[in-house]
Amino acid sequence: MGTWLNVAFIQCEDIARVERELSRLLVEGGRRLTTPKPRTPELYDRMQYGLGDEVQRWGLAGFHGAPGWTVLRTAPFELLMQGTPPLLVRLSSRLGVPAFQYNIYDSTPEFLMEVDAGGRVELSGFVGQEITRYWNSEPPIERLETRFRIIDPSSVAAWAESAMPAARVTGWLYSPRANPPQTDFDKLREAQRADLLRWLGQPGTRIDPESHEWRVHPAHIVRRLAQAGSAFLPAEECVEPAIKTVFGGPNSKHCDNLFLVETLLPHAPMPVDGFVLYAEASSK
Repeated sequence: MGTWLNVAFIQCEDIARVERELSRLLVEGGRRLTTPKPRTPELYDRMQYGLGDEVQRWGLAGFHGAPGWTVLRTAPFELLMQGTPPLLVRLSSRLGVPAFQYNIYDSTPEFLMEVDAGGRVELSGFVGQEITRYWNSEPPIERLETRFRIIDPSSVAAWAESAMPAARVTGWLYSPRANPPQTDFDKLREAQRADLLRWLGQPGTRIDPESHEWRVHPAHIVRRLAQAGSAFLPAEECVEPAIKTVFGGPNSKHCDNLFLVETLLPHAPMPVDGFVLYAEASSK
């Protein structure tokens, strides 16, 4: 089974304020905050696989990430991306700060939703086999690769380089096509590969001549996501750990989906300082 990731970050380090505004949004939306007893999740649990309002109980948790950021985890896993407007949009507007959710589906397809304080939403990437999901149509070719268009990662990347100088993520440079590119998509991919090669040369990165493997600090990956996107950057070995390391900071280990499975679904105690909310659908 490949890697699956659903994690959100909001640019606010006041966790109490995030919890307060999120609680208000849940209640205003007709939910009732509750403190459920621990339970054993079902094999196909609605809190994991359900969508929005069709799920009786929602779980939401928040904890400190890198300086200036709060990590948000939810069950269902894409809860913040759902609703009209999405819950993440409403929370960002209330707090007056930007936020994003980054997803990986079975190791390869990536999807990024970014929002700003004014309600603007930027999408990039696609959802596994459901390529039109969230797009409502075929995504534009220039949006197939995830890329930051709202989030400015420069400050948090600089912090990560200073705080974790030895951190590294791994990628591979794929061989060029044997034949000249024929389609517009082929030409785009070749141009992206050439751009990645130029970029790897800037920090003096060594590319292994046999395996074509390269290693860089995760801060470089996060910066690149704001410049040229994720083209030719392996999601599982490179982008995923870079985002968790840089934005998750000292709590990066709680940014994977194991947290959702072991904490929110069974209503277990939080393994990290922060808040947890459970919101029940009101009886009609």
